[in-house]
Amino acid sequence: MEKHRIFVTVKNEPGILAKVSQLFGQFGLNIDALTVDANKKVCTSKMKITLQSEPPLIEHVIQQLSSLADVLQVNVARHAARSSLSAVLSKRGVAFWLVAYSLFITLLGTNIPSPLLALYRAQWHLSVGMVTLLFASYAIVVIPTIILSGQLSDQIGRKKLLIPGVFFTVVGSLLFAFSTNFALLLVSRIFQGISVGMLNGVAVAALTELDPKQNRIKAAFVGSMAVTIGNALGPVLSGLLGEYAPHPMKLAYFVHMFLAIPGFLGLFYMREKVRRPEAIRIHRPAVPRELFGRFYLSGITSFIAWSLMSLMLSIIPSYTEQLVGSANLAVAGAIVALVLSVSTISQIVLKNLPLQRLSLVGFAVTLLGLASLIVTLETKSLVFLFLTTLLIGFGHGPTFAGSLALTNHISPDASRGDIIASFYVVTYLGVSLPILGLGFAARWVGLNNAVFIYSALMMVLILISMYFWIIDARKARSVN
Repeated sequence: MEKHRIFVTVKNEPGILAKVSQLFGQFGLNIDALTVDANKKVCTSKMKITLQSEPPLIEHVIQQLSSLADVLQVNVARHAARSSLSAVLSKRGVAFWLVAYSLFITLLGTNIPSPLLALYRAQWHLSVGMVTLLFASYAIVVIPTIILSGQLSDQIGRKKLLIPGVFFTVVGSLLFAFSTNFALLLVSRIFQGISVGMLNGVAVAALTELDPKQNRIKAAFVGSMAVTIGNALGPVLSGLLGEYAPHPMKLAYFVHMFLAIPGFLGLFYMREKVRRPEAIRIHRPAVPRELFGRFYLSGITSFIAWSLMSLMLSIIPSYTEQLVGSANLAVAGAIVALVLSVSTISQIVLKNLPLQRLSLVGFAVTLLGLASLIVTLETKSLVFLFLTTLLIGFGHGPTFAGSLALTNHISPDASRGDIIASFYVVTYLGVSLPILGLGFAARWVGLNNAVFIYSALMMVLILISMYFWIIDARKARSVN
């Protein structure tokens, strides 16, 4: 509701005051204050009407008021006296953190199933391939959603994608809570994938535009933190509730739905300037040719970082009993939460490093994490599993933050949503394809051997990527 002051110039004819009052009454509007003063022009008066109404309705009333025979002129002054809540929520600084919260809560919901996969596996006799398919199916949906969302947000605005994105994360949790078989789990995961695609494809671009200084590095940093913290707290929530609370396969989803409400409602008050296109055009993801080298470097870095994180979020917590002899859901949740919490901490600790050094440090620590994972496979040691979790988590933070910051830094304003969407396409290929391959390879060579082969291949990719980051760092120093 907005407060309006309407100034009406009328002829001094009998009954005009009643006609004006009756018109507002016909539309269900209550006049808060009405004064009439003599006008400078002979035989005319000026009415001052104060009331509250929604803008679309008041515009319709003004049209009807202007058509009255004895009304000469109508002017409207809108006040910024909306409800205090809506006034606060519409501020750019508040909207910035609402978008960050919405991204956080969406990723939190996406990772609630991770510790519960062990329950689903035991209850419905899921194979390794089915577990990895369930985890990766949302990533397969994410890719086309990100492509469409990034392009649409550049044309019709970020808000129109963010609101349904948060809505779909609620739908995903609702369906998970009432799933009774593997097929319903897949449908639930697909809704989560749509939600993640819409938020990831749009949120960083929206954060950049909402920041008062449009600081690209800050927007990317806040976005990566929201993603990582959401990923971390989701497994903590579901792991603890799944192990120690009633209704282990439902309660965490209901908590998530409740937490999503503020973001969903708050985004309705977000303000943005949108240039209306003549026609909405959808095209294949496009990156300007001059950005190819640095874009693919950032993309493959994120591909590796999230491929390893995918391993830590799906296979490791689902098979801790086979790997190290522990079947406790809280332990599985703690592993997932720890790897993502350490990722968050490392982003904070190393945020002031140059982008190139950020990624190189992350990759170096990740190599140590993969070596520890191989030792874990040989020794079945819970200590080495937690060491692996710490190292891979600490390596993931700077590699993901550095790659996202580089992408946002090189993206032109007019196509930022499209380029960031393309970056996330590469990222979610990393989330889905390697882990799916690992899941199906486990059917032929066994889980331990499949993880060993996977680790060796990742080490090779990391070494190649580190070489190109060193070259990029030298080029950056020569330019400066």
